[in-house]
Amino acid sequence: MARIKIKDNNKIPQAIKTIEKINRKKVKVGYFTGDFYDGNGELTVKGLAAVHEFGVQIQVTPKMRSFLHHKGLHLKDSTTHITIPERSFVRTGADQSRFAVVQKTEELIRDAITGNIPVGLLYEMIGEEMRAEIREHAIDLQNPANHPWTVENKGSSNPLVATGNMIGAMEVEVK
Repeated sequence: MARIKIKDNNKIPQAIKTIEKINRKKVKVGYFTGDFYDGNGELTVKGLAAVHEFGVQIQVTPKMRSFLHHKGLHLKDSTTHITIPERSFVRTGADQSRFAVVQKTEELIRDAITGNIPVGLLYEMIGEEMRAEIREHAIDLQNPANHPWTVENKGSSNPLVATGNMIGAMEVEVK
């Protein structure tokens, strides 16, 4: 009796293992490192991003009033707070780019399942795509506009871009 040998190149078990690895990881984009204030009580890039993302009301102190007066911004005596409006760029940037990122993710998952890219790289690439989309949104954001005094002193009307440090400091974290 003749023996028949069947060779099976079934890659389904490997694909299932890859899918399980994909499901164990996650990626985040934002500002994760450090505190909101540095050792001197100065706002850090992370703190500045939070101020713009959520907005803030700052109580006017006599020292602040004097400082702003010397800088050319003369507050009314009745002004008790300065409002920096919410300019959500991380949340709205993520929401607005969701479709593009999902499309890219679908392509990358296919590449990971077929073994063309490692799972860790898949998540790094998804995070980089999301960060690029959020950065673009932040640069394009125009509303709410800066106060005229801010535009004059900053030299730009773009609310979220002065030096580029805040947008450039955005991080991608894979866990």
